[in-house]
Amino acid sequence: ISDSIHHMSHSQMRPELPPLPASANEEPSELYQTIMSHSFYPPLMQRTSWTLAVPFKEQHHHRGPSDSIGNNYSLMAQDLKLKDLQKIYQPATISVPRVNTDYQLPSASKSPSEPIKKKMKFSSRDKEDSIGISLACSTSTSLPMKKEVEQSLTLPGSRPMSPEQQINVMLQQEMEIESKESKPSELDLERYYYYLNNGIRKDMIAPEEDKVMVRISKLISNSLLTSPFLEPLLVALVDEKENDYYGSLMKSIVDYILMDPMERKRLFIDSVPRMFPQRVIRAPVPWHSAYRNAKKWNEEHLHSVNPMMLSLKDLWFTEFQDLRFVRTAELLAGKLPLQPDEYWIAIQNHCQEARQILLNKWIPACAQLFISQKKQWAHFAPKSDYDSSRNIEEYFASVASFMSLQLRELVIKSLEDLVSFFMIHKDGNDFSEPYQEMEFFIPQLIMIKLEVSEPNIIFNPSFDDCWELIHNSFLEIIDNSNGIPKVESILFPELKGYNLILGTINSEEELVSNFMDQTYEVFKKNKVGPHKYLNVYKKYSDLLDNTAEQDITAFLQENHEIEDFVTSINGIKKRRGEIASMHVTVPLAMFCLDAMTLNYDLCERAQNLKDRLIQFQVDVNRETNTRYHNSVQTDSNDIWCQWGNGK
Repeated sequence: ISDSIHHMSHSQMRPELPPLPASANEEPSELYQTIMSHSFYPPLMQRTSWTLAVPFKEQHHHRGPSDSIGNNYSLMAQDLKLKDLQKIYQPATISVPRVNTDYQLPSASKSPSEPIKKKMKFSSRDKEDSIGISLACSTSTSLPMKKEVEQSLTLPGSRPMSPEQQINVMLQQEMEIESKESKPSELDLERYYYYLNNGIRKDMIAPEEDKVMVRISKLISNSLLTSPFLEPLLVALVDEKENDYYGSLMKSIVDYILMDPMERKRLFIDSVPRMFPQRVIRAPVPWHSAYRNAKKWNEEHLHSVNPMMLSLKDLWFTEFQDLRFVRTAELLAGKLPLQPDEYWIAIQNHCQEARQILLNKWIPACAQLFISQKKQWAHFAPKSDYDSSRNIEEYFASVASFMSLQLRELVIKSLEDLVSFFMIHKDGNDFSEPYQEMEFFIPQLIMIKLEVSEPNIIFNPSFDDCWELIHNSFLEIIDNSNGIPKVESILFPELKGYNLILGTINSEEELVSNFMDQTYEVFKKNKVGPHKYLNVYKKYSDLLDNTAEQDITAFLQENHEIEDFVTSINGIKKRRGEIASMHVTVPLAMFCLDAMTLNYDLCERAQNLKDRLIQFQVDVNRETNTRYHNSVQTDSNDIWCQWGNGK
């Protein structure tokens, strides 16, 4: 038995077949049961079809799947077929009189009104053609359309209406709809709910995606999902969610099918329950006029959405995004630590190179964009010498603001990189005595010399000079960002008397102060180590304040044995050896101390003391030898004299 026999339902009364006589003892056949079931409840969907969820109303059209699927989207397209598309979509040059001619000369195979109806529904390109065709078709169809247009024109706007007026309008519309529609009877409700529950099989509906449950689970705490006490509730909620999903889709399909009057007639449902009306009241908007005026002004005077702004942004991000005034990565990869003058020269060179890139590449590239895309902004220019140039001035003011923001971003990132350059040593250089060189393995930044200024050891440059050097590094970045010309200075070189310089960061801004404060905190932490390291030289302080010299003078004024001189000379020699073996360079985080000059000076002072003792002993020995030589010579002369007299 074909499926069409199982699904047929052409009766206008229920039931279609009389019940079996009471004398029949046999069980009704499957065919009889199917027909009886379909007599009371005609099928809503086809049981077998090429595609799923095909309404039963499509069966008598004998259409293919493509025609069936396309016509189910709208009731107005229920007579549309693919083979008629070529006829319906005619060239736009066809006018209304030609349509009227076709109407006067119908073909033999179609009724006169059929092609006109199709053209009225599907081939109208604008509102006037559709209205004209509908008037040409019949007067009865044009009157309701005209009445609806008049009603839509008479409805007042929602914005100036009070909440009470909005409620009255909504109630009036609901009453008009209720007056046109009849209330469903008990039989209608019974049949409607039957089709909601049994009219569509579950396998005809696409199952819910698994991702939906995953997203829902992410919104619930894991403690609730894993609780054994809540497991039954969780299972019940999941089932409820699944039933609601399928139930809502089934209801939507049933409601859509019942929008067709022919289907309601076939299914013996005169009317369906109306949805509960949704009433939304818009609150009064007292700022509407001000907002509208501001919006209009922004559209006419602000140009942030102009295509040129996007072009400027693309140019910046593709070619100048990595530009910096100070290339700190290059400094870290180079030879460290730097002498103060070497550091300052490197900072100046980097800033000058970045400035030249902005002047020689960025600004000319932006100007070239404006020249190549003149159509994007040329309409702002005055058409004649008598027109106002206000629009073009406002436009280029917006361009200057946008480019100033880009330049400001470059300066901020450069300052941030410079702060990060010093933040490498944010932990400071304090150390536990005795000093261990291996504690400071990160490359130092600036070299400071240790020198003697009797009776003290000083830093060259001093820490005040070092901070001045670092402080000037920030100012050098800001100074080199000043004076960058606007793009109109190249486009219109004849402009004079205007401010043609892009804005940048001011050195007095709080942003710059914050950067300097962060760097100064790191600088203060790195002042501790160098001062603490000077404690190593405390035991040699007598070499700096002439105490050792005075001790040697007092020693020489006394009479000592030769062994005392040897002991004193060996002590000085030992001290000189200790000084010579001390660190020549002292790594201390941000700074590196150069102690070569200091150690050499102390060694020279110790050597001078040693040489003085040796020279004193040499002088004493020479004097002794001289006296001895003189006494021997005197004795020799006396002997010669006596020998001569005796002879």
